[in-house]
Amino acid sequence: MKTKKIIVIITLFVISLTALRLVWLEVFTQQQQLYAERGQLDVRDFQFQDNTLTLDGEWLFYPSQWLMDEKQQPGQPTYIQVPGGWDKVVQEKEPNPYGYGSYRLHILVNPEETTTYSIRVPSIRSASEVYVNGRLLAKSGEVGKNRAETVAENVPFTASFEVQGQSKIEIVIQVANFQDPRMGGIVRSIKFGHEDVIYRETLLSITMQLVVAVVLLIHAGYAIILYFVGSKDKRLLYFSLLMVSTMFYYLLSNDDKLLTFWFSINYEWSFILVHLTAIGIGYPLLQCIEHWLPPHFKLYKKAFAILCAVASLLTILLPTHYLVTIQIVYILIFGVSIMITIVIVLGNSIKDIRSNIFVLLAIIAFVNSMIWAGLLMIIGSKVIFYPFDLIITIACLAIVWFQGFAKVHADTKAFALQLQKADKQKDEFLASTSHELRNPLHSIINISRAVLDREVHALSDTSVNDLETVLSVGKRMSLLLDDLLDVRSLQENTQKLQLGNVSIHTVVSGVLEMLRYTVEGKPVQFIHRIPADFQQVWADENRVTQIVLNLVHNAVKFTNEGYISISGYTKDGLAKIIVEDTGIGMDQETTQRIFRPYEQGAAGKHIVEGGFGLGLSVSKRLIELQGGTLDVQSVLGRGSTFTFTLPLSKDVQGERVTQSNDSHQEEMQMKPSTEATSVVDWSRSRILVVDDEPINLRVVETILTNDKYDIVTVTSGIKALECIQSQKWDVVISDVMMPKMSGYELVRIIRKQFSLTELPVLLLTARSQPHQIEKGFLVGANDYVVKPVDALELRSRVEALARVKRSVQERHRMEAAWLQAQIEPHFLFNTLNAILTLSEAESARTSKLVEALSDFLRESYNFQNVEALVPLENELRLIQAYLYIQQERFGNRIQVVWEIEAEKDVLIPPLIMQPLVENALKHGILKRTEGGTICIRILDNGEHLEITVADDGVGMDERQVAQLLQRTAHSSKSIGLLNTHLRLQQHYGQGLQILSSPNQGTTISFIVLAKKAVY
Repeated sequence: MKTKKIIVIITLFVISLTALRLVWLEVFTQQQQLYAERGQLDVRDFQFQDNTLTLDGEWLFYPSQWLMDEKQQPGQPTYIQVPGGWDKVVQEKEPNPYGYGSYRLHILVNPEETTTYSIRVPSIRSASEVYVNGRLLAKSGEVGKNRAETVAENVPFTASFEVQGQSKIEIVIQVANFQDPRMGGIVRSIKFGHEDVIYRETLLSITMQLVVAVVLLIHAGYAIILYFVGSKDKRLLYFSLLMVSTMFYYLLSNDDKLLTFWFSINYEWSFILVHLTAIGIGYPLLQCIEHWLPPHFKLYKKAFAILCAVASLLTILLPTHYLVTIQIVYILIFGVSIMITIVIVLGNSIKDIRSNIFVLLAIIAFVNSMIWAGLLMIIGSKVIFYPFDLIITIACLAIVWFQGFAKVHADTKAFALQLQKADKQKDEFLASTSHELRNPLHSIINISRAVLDREVHALSDTSVNDLETVLSVGKRMSLLLDDLLDVRSLQENTQKLQLGNVSIHTVVSGVLEMLRYTVEGKPVQFIHRIPADFQQVWADENRVTQIVLNLVHNAVKFTNEGYISISGYTKDGLAKIIVEDTGIGMDQETTQRIFRPYEQGAAGKHIVEGGFGLGLSVSKRLIELQGGTLDVQSVLGRGSTFTFTLPLSKDVQGERVTQSNDSHQEEMQMKPSTEATSVVDWSRSRILVVDDEPINLRVVETILTNDKYDIVTVTSGIKALECIQSQKWDVVISDVMMPKMSGYELVRIIRKQFSLTELPVLLLTARSQPHQIEKGFLVGANDYVVKPVDALELRSRVEALARVKRSVQERHRMEAAWLQAQIEPHFLFNTLNAILTLSEAESARTSKLVEALSDFLRESYNFQNVEALVPLENELRLIQAYLYIQQERFGNRIQVVWEIEAEKDVLIPPLIMQPLVENALKHGILKRTEGGTICIRILDNGEHLEITVADDGVGMDERQVAQLLQRTAHSSKSIGLLNTHLRLQQHYGQGLQILSSPNQGTTISFIVLAKKAVY
């Protein structure tokens, strides 16, 4: 659309709006307006045939008086302008909207005419009674002289009366206002005219308002419908709220107040609802254009929302007379939102005027309505409600929405065509790929079979089992490729079947034998309940084998324990075969989609890796081609039952019902392939392999089997954690996707106890996307290998991780031995001084001191200190020598209590207790002038020893305790507790436990396995 054309359209649109408004004004504007003067209005020359007039002008007003009260003599009246408030008249001293009084007006008419007149009263605050010629014609609410007597009800009404031979009509309106805080009295013009003319104008006004209300309601309704059946765009809800609020606003605030009239809404709530609709227009209006708001406008979004929420709450909770004091808030919400909307929408429409032409037209219509409303208010013109600007605005907005959804529909249709094309290309690609893979796969199968047949006597049992596994995996792969080819042929209806007599018993036996390796290491039992004399079926044997294999293999994937049963019976010329498992089951939604191509049937948190999701889809189609059906029944958490039917063989005469018999059942239950041995060679790296697929465990075990590793395999993360808690491992290899506990969760739990170097973890994953690899590293994995694994890569990565573990262990052991060997010079100097002093007086004590020093030096430089474990006796001998030397130096300041309740040939890490004793001595009791006591306690609890070193020295606070187990720049200057803590964690999974309080002493304890040395 060219710019000139757009300008022409906009110009014609503005001219049309203006012309339509002028025509309306021409038709419904009063041609002649008369004004009352000094309480009297002369209408004798007014043409009432098709016109009405408003009773505007000077009325007589009697403040605080009821003219219709016969007991009360009327006082001196004053003149008051109608329409308008009585604030300055009802109480002269202080302007006040509250009070009561009576209005009087005399209308002069022709006495020769006999006519029925009507008056239309739109709004009198807040209760009123209308008397004509002394007779009560209508009222709104109950008037009274105080708040208690008055019942407010400002509802429009019409009163009709007949004039016959009268020259003057007296109209008295008694008004009371004790509720409305704005202003009381007759605040809007009262219409006067012939009954039929008043009726027509009232009906027309109500009709126009109803038209607008219906249009608004329809748009609100379709916006809600589009939200729930289409895109969940919240702007649709805000648009619906905007339409409903606008509808309520017009039905509550116009002269006819239709909503108040229909539902008898009391005065207070009508006042509250009008203010709430102002908020209900302002807030959703900005939400609808939120996507167009500049970034700095969005910063104030939350503040505006809070303002609207607070204003809504105050509107409901505050008394109505307080709402006038916060009137500026409603004006701010309403006015600011409209101004921002106009500016933003105009700015964006001008930028792309071709795409936003209807948005621009909607804004023009809305602004046109506001301008005319302002002009009519200024000039005081009173016309019937004009609906068309608002209807045009809404219509333009509706066109914008429909254009948007039409575009979305077109885009969706184009995208669907692209998806269909891509789906076809995918099927072609998979089919061609399957053809390309069949030849090398068959070569692998044939060569493996040839080697197995030729070298069966020369190969070891392990090699024979490995080759048989290769053949089983190859057959499984071949069938998977068949599924890929079948999808294409089934879609093109080119599948050819070779029908004949097929023995179901034989097929099931072969399939179970083929899949036997898949349950190795799982507590899953195959149960074959098809009897050998089961009637044959008329089908394609290869396709029946494919169907049974797909169903059983699907059951194996989703069954972690229990059984998989195949049974059957014949009835009504059909064989019904039932494949039942005790697996994880499926919910109803899953059962409805598992027969679709490329659908995986994992339920809930159970994720099974592998497969294309084609087996069930292909099986269902193949069964249907052979004249049968496939159904499934499943309960989540209890297992699934697949039932398929095939026609019985045509050679069988008659039909009989054959039920499976338990006497014919065959049971196959596989044991775990590898069990932990009771004898462990600690010089070899110990590898724990975790995978729920036995074939994957066998592949990894085969690749890593050599003289370097001791390999143990488990089939779940839970079993892996049990092994980690009970035994020592150098590397853990875990699959990522496993039932119940994924590899990620396993690593996360391991990292709570072991660091990256204390127990390296290698993840096996079939997915190599960066975010999935990143997730593995984030939970604490050291490395990963993508499946199918490359043997050389797996060996290299495992060896690297094993070396990391060994190097860290070696470093900690050498660090402890080296630090122990760095005997401080002042220790030797002080000991030699003590020997020299004692040699002059006490030769016996000198000899014992020299012997203790000799023992200390011998144990400190003992080469066994670099070993992983040493006898407890060695460690105690070193501690005894050290303490004897220190007691000779410090005398009674050092007291030692021994509580040894364990055999001394138990193996513990070297130099594991001496640092604790030295710490208790130097930093504990010797910090006190009077010294203290060190308690060395060793308790035998059967499976482990609990070793404790306690002192009653100066103690430490929590911060000092935390710093003890953190590596610092000075940690290598002495043995320290950090090295001891780390080595204990490596050996036993937990380090030192420290309890200490200032001036209360320190207790350090740890646990070691009660493993004795073998001599």
